[in-house]
Amino acid sequence: MLNNSAIIKKFNDFLEAGHYRKTPERFAILDRVLTFPRAFTIDDLALKLEADAYHVSRATVYNSVELLLKAGVLRRFHLDGMSMQYVRVNSTQCTHLICTVCGKVKNVKDPNLAAFMNARKYNAFTTSHYSLCVYGLCNACARKLKKSGRKKSQLNSKK
Repeated sequence: MLNNSAIIKKFNDFLEAGHYRKTPERFAILDRVLTFPRAFTIDDLALKLEADAYHVSRATVYNSVELLLKAGVLRRFHLDGMSMQYVRVNSTQCTHLICTVCGKVKNVKDPNLAAFMNARKYNAFTTSHYSLCVYGLCNACARKLKKSGRKKSQLNSKK
């Protein structure tokens, strides 16, 4: 499990190895990224930066997020009808449970899946990490569905 200081070091090492500039803006954006307990959007990140009175252009935010993706600090995924979502990577094996109604993302450890994936060998390919997204309903949305008596298809189409 990677803690914040390990993630910062990983990003710093990535920037050095790739001969990227280590700008205060990139590390300020990383600092804000590390405060999100769940998945977030670029808009969420930009709002957090503005709320902290840290003014950077939207292009800087996008470019920094792209570097964080390349560095393996963030993962990106998309839900139908929603903006691109980002979640920080805490380990090399990541399983995300994603609610298709509210967009909530929960990161879980699955030792059986990790053991299976670590044992997998692919021809002409060396695995460094994996990320698995499992889509469905979170408990809160499932309760709402049950309470309202609606079908899953009706709940998903309410957006």
